[in-house]
Amino acid sequence: MKFNLLIITLLIVQCFSFTAKAVEVENLYIGKILVNDRTQKTRVKAHRWAIEQVITKVTGNREILENDDIKREVRLRTANYIKSFTFTTDEHNRTFLVDEFDQQKIDKLLRDVGASIWGQRRPQTLVWFVIEEGLSRQIVDNDSAPQITELLLQASDNRGLPLTLPDKAAISSVHSSDIWAKFDHIMSHVSAGHDVEHYVMARMYYETIGGQEAWVLDFQLMDGREMLLKQEFRGEQFNVVRDMVNALADYFASQYSIRSEVLGQKSLQMTIEGVNNIVDLTTIEGYLKNLPPVSRLELERIQNNNAQFVLHLSGQGLDVVKALDLLGEFVQLEDKVVETTETLSVAEQLEQLRESYLQQEQLVEKMASQEVTSLRYRWVP
Repeated sequence: MKFNLLIITLLIVQCFSFTAKAVEVENLYIGKILVNDRTQKTRVKAHRWAIEQVITKVTGNREILENDDIKREVRLRTANYIKSFTFTTDEHNRTFLVDEFDQQKIDKLLRDVGASIWGQRRPQTLVWFVIEEGLSRQIVDNDSAPQITELLLQASDNRGLPLTLPDKAAISSVHSSDIWAKFDHIMSHVSAGHDVEHYVMARMYYETIGGQEAWVLDFQLMDGREMLLKQEFRGEQFNVVRDMVNALADYFASQYSIRSEVLGQKSLQMTIEGVNNIVDLTTIEGYLKNLPPVSRLELERIQNNNAQFVLHLSGQGLDVVKALDLLGEFVQLEDKVVETTETLSVAEQLEQLRESYLQQEQLVEKMASQEVTSLRYRWVP
């Protein structure tokens, strides 16, 4: 029986690397601000708030708004970044100013100040949320808590974070106590049916301590049964919900936002296997050009269904790996593929998996220290 270690490599990447199920966030460069009127004075303020909202979404970093260059651009030149704007009215008769900003100008501004850029592909997260009021506990959805639902989704939209709530069928399959007690063995199983990599178990209740009354919200961000983040907030009900969304956005941005260095550009050679036709090539080029670290892309040659590119970077080579982790169409390969005709036992195959995993860890360390100047991937659309 013939074993190809390429298959082993593909398995190890699938088993051990972080492959978050990501979705395209379409409105990163659109700001939406609630306004009381349509006067010029109101528009000027709303435009500034809108560009701040967009900068926060694109970078994933609220602190960037304290940068002196950013503050100066917001105060003096917001209009230069606006492509178009309009007013809209929702079903509650509320008026919003909606600004569409120029993506190239926003990105250039961020690169000029050395800010991070968080790409459009972002991990989708399922939120299990229980509210306790008196003796009653309810799982949050649009029927049970419409105001909280709207606030949660609006806060996630403001941060460019794709959050979703469970559907009716999922809610009916669990008890509020499962979420309240944070039974991850139950919630990880139920969440698996929603095609998300992460889920949140959150609970909110009213508490009086030392004469001080406040809403308390504590949550855990989970990957299966592994806890990634745990926090607690106290304050007004709407504030603690926003605090949770901000904490989630801060966490994911810290994992995936790409630092745009002001220093000289670097380059990285990348070989993509499995390029079978011009459609594949065009699609791959589109993906690579849109990676946040890539400032320019060159196709060097195509041979034997392999395409070789040079990526000119405004960030680090490791940033490319992190960005491609969110794209299921790219599977990272070892530089060398070894074949053997031996019949391997299960134990021997597992040992090879372990060795491949260690090699993958070493590759990440080398990328971080910039010792690696080339990468190999397989295209698996």
